[in-house]
Amino acid sequence: MDEPHLTLAQGRLRCLVALRGAELRSLSDGAEQFIWQRDPAIWADSAPLLFPVVGRLKDGSYLHQGQRYRLPIHGFARVCPFELLEQSAASATLVLRDSAATLATYPFRFVLKVMFTLEEHCLHVRYRVHNPAAGTLLFSLGSHPGLRIPPTARGLADWSLLFDAEEAPECYRLDGDLLAAAPTPLAFAGPRRIALSDRLFDADALIFKNLRSRHVRLVHRSGRVRASVATGGAPMLGLWSRPGAPYVCIEPWHGVDDDAGGGGELAAKPGIVSLSAGATFSTGYSICMPPY
Repeated sequence: MDEPHLTLAQGRLRCLVALRGAELRSLSDGAEQFIWQRDPAIWADSAPLLFPVVGRLKDGSYLHQGQRYRLPIHGFARVCPFELLEQSAASATLVLRDSAATLATYPFRFVLKVMFTLEEHCLHVRYRVHNPAAGTLLFSLGSHPGLRIPPTARGLADWSLLFDAEEAPECYRLDGDLLAAAPTPLAFAGPRRIALSDRLFDADALIFKNLRSRHVRLVHRSGRVRASVATGGAPMLGLWSRPGAPYVCIEPWHGVDDDAGGGGELAAKPGIVSLSAGATFSTGYSICMPPY
């Protein structure tokens, strides 16, 4: 890798984080790689950070105090250079602050810190969003880690996602580029279980707007757990992959795509977080590998 990055280690685990976007690029135990290794022909990211919006904006723009601003899908943090604040052998803290470039498309001051910490069997990723301004800070924040799925006899059909709580048998899908107005029925393969397949994501992501689960596990048909993602109490979750590709993204979200019926006001965007002056918002996720 020829771009600025840092490496953390704890016991058997190693992870690599790019300063661009504070993006997790690798998580391995010496024998297995657990994070999708970027392939521009399939998906050129590995675990992007979604800020200050999650998903798409209606017409690619939003309104705030009578002004219209444009932002790309999932915002700008994923392509911004973060500053390294501190690092030890097994942890690091990166920060992104507002700048002239961000203020041109997002008129809010902010301090976004991302903390990576390795333990013996887990990687913990924590976020802190601070509002240093006198007014309210409006934002969404999401994680987008892609879990690599190793080749097996039946491919994706050998794998499923297991929730730790009962979820409603429905999810939201995209209608064109925006969130559908009504949910779509979703057939679970068993109690709390979604079976993966080459066709599951033909209509793009599966989106849960009222998530109950605190953990989602990637499980082989033998019962072996490959990895567990702790959602950090996020109220929404996206599940996604390129159809047939050997990875699955388990994405805890605070926020979601616009829907066609919205008026475009940032304050009314589904799942928007409203942070008062001087306040700090904290969230995060974890990836754990057995035994944990």
